[in-house]
Amino acid sequence: MTPQIFVCRDPMANAILDPLCDELTSWGLRVVRGPDPVPGTILDYESAQYAELFGEADIAMFSSRSRCTRGLLESAPRLRAVINPTIGVETVNLAAASELGIIVGNGATPENYMSMAEAAVMLMLNLVFDLRRTEEVLRKSQPKPPPGQIRARMLRGMTVGILGLGNIGRTVAQLLAPFGARLIACSPDVDPQSLPAGVELVDFATLMQQSDIVGVFVAITPENRQMINGDAIERMKPSAFIVNVARGDAIDEPALVDALRRRRIAGAALDTFAIEPLPVDSPLRQLDNVILTPHMVGQTRNLYDAIPKAAIENMRRVLNGQLPLYCKNAEIELKWRERLAQLPALDLPAAWRIPA
Repeated sequence: MTPQIFVCRDPMANAILDPLCDELTSWGLRVVRGPDPVPGTILDYESAQYAELFGEADIAMFSSRSRCTRGLLESAPRLRAVINPTIGVETVNLAAASELGIIVGNGATPENYMSMAEAAVMLMLNLVFDLRRTEEVLRKSQPKPPPGQIRARMLRGMTVGILGLGNIGRTVAQLLAPFGARLIACSPDVDPQSLPAGVELVDFATLMQQSDIVGVFVAITPENRQMINGDAIERMKPSAFIVNVARGDAIDEPALVDALRRRRIAGAALDTFAIEPLPVDSPLRQLDNVILTPHMVGQTRNLYDAIPKAAIENMRRVLNGQLPLYCKNAEIELKWRERLAQLPALDLPAAWRIPA
């Protein structure tokens, strides 16, 4: 039986997904594509589509703009794994996948999380050095402000709060270490013994109160959705900044807009939003104290080279009965192998076979 792979469509990720599908097809694998999501929304597949899209799928791939629900997983009797191309799996019901014995992999390559970490530090430096205003002085031929009106500050001596100590958050901490900033972090599930060097673990309220920069690097869960709400922002210093390269759902966007308008905080740099692409009428576009990038600030050539290779390797391993290279629920391996034992054997292309 030739393996079948479902791959979602996503206008913001098709530059990765389309060539990936072409490569899978060139190996002789069967590929089924999903419908296009409406821009600015997350696609929920209709149950009437389940049999056609997932009934014979051995692997399924989703993005942050298409949802993988329990009902969808239950409709896929042959499904061995969900393999997302990038880091985020917040649209996948990970708990349901684990209960059903379905392994979940992602594209957490070093090129992916290191690119995002470098970009986050770049945004922090842009904010504290007031680069946007400095550039306007030249572009608009304005006089240089006198020393008393200079807003740029050194990162040295600041307190940087890191929300989420996954791969990106940990790499940010490593990159910031030489700057001489105080590093504090809030990450409820982290083992205190595994903290990066020089990082102090604090609770969420303390981080919001003491940070000069709050960096958001969390994976979205029901517990932390809109964790940075109006109350949390009111705890911040008036001189503080927010940098979000995680997911827009981590922040109560209207509350942030209100705070930026009132100059309750100094500014923000946002690469991700509640609705993507960011609507043309979003009030964020009208603010002069926010840096906006279209969910691509960490997208490097290195990342684009690595993601398809990781996706292929994850799939190849799964189809050979091995855990994916980057796995989100490796703790269910035994249950996964029990599921595999009940599934029909696959006829893999010769180049995809891994010797036993």
